[in-house]
Amino acid sequence: MAHELTEIGESEILAASLRTYLFETGFSFSGLTGKEATRTITRAVVQWVGASGWRCRSEAQMRYIDPPVLQSGGCIAYWSPSWSAYLDLRVIRKDGPPIAVEIDRADESTAVDKLRDEALRGRPALWIRWHGALRAELPAGVARLHLPTRSSKSPLRYSLAPVAGTETITLGPTVTPEARVEALHRDQQRIADEKRAAARPPGPGRTRCYW
Repeated sequence: MAHELTEIGESEILAASLRTYLFETGFSFSGLTGKEATRTITRAVVQWVGASGWRCRSEAQMRYIDPPVLQSGGCIAYWSPSWSAYLDLRVIRKDGPPIAVEIDRADESTAVDKLRDEALRGRPALWIRWHGALRAELPAGVARLHLPTRSSKSPLRYSLAPVAGTETITLGPTVTPEARVEALHRDQQRIADEKRAAARPPGPGRTRCYW
């Protein structure tokens, strides 16, 4: 499959390409649990990647741009954001930068933060959201493809009608050159922070509370 790849709007082009692929292959499912539905959608995305002549890695490690800050949560000290995170899929291409992909049933996840930072690095960012209400705004550079599913109760199961090719694609604003330069500067600072942290003794972890 051929794609018209441009820096501006590339996330949108990829979201539309995936939607077309799902339409042409008649993608649908019925009576699946949440985990089964996520796995089924993920397999379809991986098949689209292969049909495009690319390859992908699942649970691909990435780092947030902003350096972690040590937080206190009662008896536990922890870093926020975490020192490392994982993308559902990282698509590797010879003809462009890697694509960051997140696949989620709900908005209550770290997907937006991960995709925001990948977009700021100049990488296309694609969020596949299925089921439920959608947040109104997206970060710059992120495209969201919504796959509306139906659910049943007792037991809870999800179904997706065959993709019609008109499913909603929502876009964040364009990443400005100034925002990208500033983000890359912060990214370099984050790398330096990681090196300094690696040279220090392990930080605080779980502690015992005495009452």
